[in-house]
Amino acid sequence: MDNDTPGVAERTLNQIRTWPPGLPIFGLMTPLPATPLYKRLEAAGRLTRPKHWQEFVPFAMAHTPLKMSIDEAHKEVRIGWASSYSPEAIEKAVDSLNHKPLGYRINILIARLCFRGIYFPQMGRFAWLKAILENRRTIFKLIKQGFGGGLHAAVPSGATQTVTERRD
Repeated sequence: MDNDTPGVAERTLNQIRTWPPGLPIFGLMTPLPATPLYKRLEAAGRLTRPKHWQEFVPFAMAHTPLKMSIDEAHKEVRIGWASSYSPEAIEKAVDSLNHKPLGYRINILIARLCFRGIYFPQMGRFAWLKAILENRRTIFKLIKQGFGGGLHAAVPSGATQTVTERRD
């Protein structure tokens, strides 16, 4: 955004860390053609990329920000993604859900591994293997919990009752 300054990624991450685990996404403000933002930046001479939408490049600035350089803006986005989807961050997110059923924790692990692919290319087998190896500690922890009784440890007692039993 135009009022962002260097350090915005860390300030944003500090807020995100106070929330329940989710799937944060970081990006750069993109002025789309025929929008008021595009017209404002065009009038100010701040657009840096061609007008044709087919030449759009994800995660590349299309304009000059006001309070930081284009390189600084790119660095802030990299910091946000790397901090949110590092193996340590994924492990912390999964561990913070230990009170939830195992399936829920597996779901957040898989979702985070997939979401990291939005920014970090992982289209090939090698990239996925690398992501799995980097997160092996969390994966093995979930496998151990699944085979070691952890599957039922976090399931609320009402969740194992049949639907007809709950109605009574």
